[in-house]
Amino acid sequence: MPDPVLTQRADKYLHHIRVFKTRTIATQACARGNVMIGGQPVKASRDLKPGDVLEVVRGELRLKLRVTAFSPQRLGAPRVPEFSEDLTPPECYQKAAEARRERALITPHAHEMIAKPDKKQLRDLRKFWEEHGE
Repeated sequence: MPDPVLTQRADKYLHHIRVFKTRTIATQACARGNVMIGGQPVKASRDLKPGDVLEVVRGELRLKLRVTAFSPQRLGAPRVPEFSEDLTPPECYQKAAEARRERALITPHAHEMIAKPDKKQLRDLRKFWEEHGE
């Protein structure tokens, strides 16, 4: 059985516990200052220890996570609680969800902006072109 890991790089840990989809994105978040310990930005190469409390900014969501253990590889979602403790208050999740809903109402999705017209819209366009002689 391999020896338990006592420390792990911040970017690797955040990727392994599924905070970020790729390790590259985790490294970029650290470089932008979106990952902090005690209010101080964390470099991607910083070794984390069990008990460290990370603050991670992901869009509108501000996560607060306590490191409990380390995994040698990326985890499946059901196993994440074994390696980190979520200290994020529930109202942070609610605020982030509300901000996402608001943004979705204001900004259309990319596919909505470049989508082809449907049948009704095509009929209306043809009618318009016929009436205006184009």
